[in-house]
Amino acid sequence: MSLSAGVARPEELELGRKRAELTALESELIERELDLSTLEGELGAFEAEYLRVVGWRYAELDRLQARVAATWAAREPDDDAARRAAVEALETAESSAAQTEQRGTEKAARSFDPPASLKSLYRTVARKLHRDLASTEDERTRRHQWMAKVNDAYQREDADALSSLFTDWETSPESVSGTGIPSELIRAIRQIAQVRRRLDSISQAVQTLRESELYALYQKCNVRSAGGGNLLEEMAARLDDQIAAARHDLAALDREAP
Repeated sequence: MSLSAGVARPEELELGRKRAELTALESELIERELDLSTLEGELGAFEAEYLRVVGWRYAELDRLQARVAATWAAREPDDDAARRAAVEALETAESSAAQTEQRGTEKAARSFDPPASLKSLYRTVARKLHRDLASTEDERTRRHQWMAKVNDAYQREDADALSSLFTDWETSPESVSGTGIPSELIRAIRQIAQVRRRLDSISQAVQTLRESELYALYQKCNVRSAGGGNLLEEMAARLDDQIAAARHDLAALDREAP
């Protein structure tokens, strides 16, 4: 007795189940990818604002304190402790200045508050070409390159660039998939495994960001802002007082110089 034409084969049923599982995971993956990219964008914008308001002040304070330490060391050439303090202060000042200049160059001051429409567009694009939906390593590499462009466009809040990437992908050879139930089943199983690995990777990346000193300061600033304050401006005011005091000390030392 033969099976009727309407009865699905076991591999077809399994493929249906795997595709349903993959669809659910894909939706979760796109949301988590969006969360990560948004967090990276927010922290990048916050770091730029921190450098603009606070970072250069720390560098200036370190520079002045290095000059004060060098002046004391010059007055006491036999004082090893004063000489070591001067060397350490100079190293700190040079490092602070270099870091502030480098980070300031990398991150121009900007805000990051993507509208819901941009987030929706990101989801649409990422759902189509995310690297962890690839079935081969070559395709995975190509998708990785495309997703890097997608994340960059999103964090620049460039909707036109995102739309162009989507159009380019839809007409590219990389968007074409194979056919046949056995290969489709294997592809779905591997895609599920890849998506799960990427979800784990995203969780670790988010955790790393949330455990960083930058994120802790970002959260403190958000709490202060919710209460009507501005933590960065408060830090800047305190640093201005310290800078003024260091300049006063340096001027006094210069006046006392023989």
